[in-house]
Amino acid sequence: MDNSADSDTTRGMEVMTVADRLFVLRSMGEEFVNEDKLLLLLNKDAPVCYVWVVPSPMMHISQGIMKTAYVNKMVKAGFKVKILIADWFAQMSYNIGSDLDKIQTTVCYNIEVWKAAGMDLDRVELILLSDVMNTQAANFWQLFVDICQNNTVDTIKRCCRKTIPYGPGILGVTELLLPCLQCATMLFQKQEDIWLLDMDQREVTALSRKYCEDIKMGNEPIILLNHMLPDLLQYPEAAEKLDPGRAISMEDTEDDVCFKIMFRAFCPPQAVKHNPCLEYIKCIILPCFGKFEVIQETNGHQKIFTNMEMLIAEYKCGTLHAADTKLALAKAINKILQPIHEHFRNNLDAKKLREANKVNICLFHLMLYMVEQSENF
Repeated sequence: MDNSADSDTTRGMEVMTVADRLFVLRSMGEEFVNEDKLLLLLNKDAPVCYVWVVPSPMMHISQGIMKTAYVNKMVKAGFKVKILIADWFAQMSYNIGSDLDKIQTTVCYNIEVWKAAGMDLDRVELILLSDVMNTQAANFWQLFVDICQNNTVDTIKRCCRKTIPYGPGILGVTELLLPCLQCATMLFQKQEDIWLLDMDQREVTALSRKYCEDIKMGNEPIILLNHMLPDLLQYPEAAEKLDPGRAISMEDTEDDVCFKIMFRAFCPPQAVKHNPCLEYIKCIILPCFGKFEVIQETNGHQKIFTNMEMLIAEYKCGTLHAADTKLALAKAINKILQPIHEHFRNNLDAKKLREANKVNICLFHLMLYMVEQSENF
């Protein structure tokens, strides 16, 4: 895919030691696969890191803000970053449908959101999975078929447990193909050193590792599984898939954010475990601002927290109230989203792109509605 990646990958990068680079990776990741090879890799001048992204018309704040922060950190640390946009996954899944033109609109919209969020796209290479599959079809599909033949249906089902959209007992054929397709994509990229994946793709990483071991492939990829934001609702399993209160999206208005955080988000007083609001502060607010500011409703005093340890200590003992925390969180999220909204209001091309993507958002909701109706029969 064409983008303005600069051929001089060292421009503006800091000279970092192996320990510095390892610190950067650990600040993003929750778990490593093949970590024993990592130190040797980090001695390279410009290790190549692939970032896996599935385009979505309703862009989750983690994909918009957290991914931007991760990519910028890696670029600054001297990594050569390539974002692999898995447009074929959107085509095969229930999110948008199979119209590749509509998916390309969503891809362009997602890239524009990253641009507005401050991602250093000049030093990032964007790769469409469909381009890889079209230009190198014979070799790609041969690897895909080999991976399929090397696994059983039961093995693949384990990779689908967290992604099945159709309810218990109903598993689409495409859902069985997607893990093998992702595994083939990861192993097909010959120049990769590290893959950055979401934590819910842990089973796919096990699939790729098993395949490498079975065929005695020496260059198993190093995989970094990054943290994922939890569902905002207290009982997400009881909520409808269409419920917008599950998460903050990059499209949410100021009123949307306030409603979701103040009235829908679960934030139990003095409880820090399974508290999604605290996770949003930890993963979104503190990395963006370096602090979290709270105004106490009872006395109007301002409290400033620069790390989670300080915040958790006061929250546990009840000095920091849940209502004050939620109000401050809503304000902070809106402050983060404000420049993105302004970009799409003031930039004519971006505005047209957002309008075109609204069609895909409607399709997204329609497909989810059809899935939910199918579960009732």
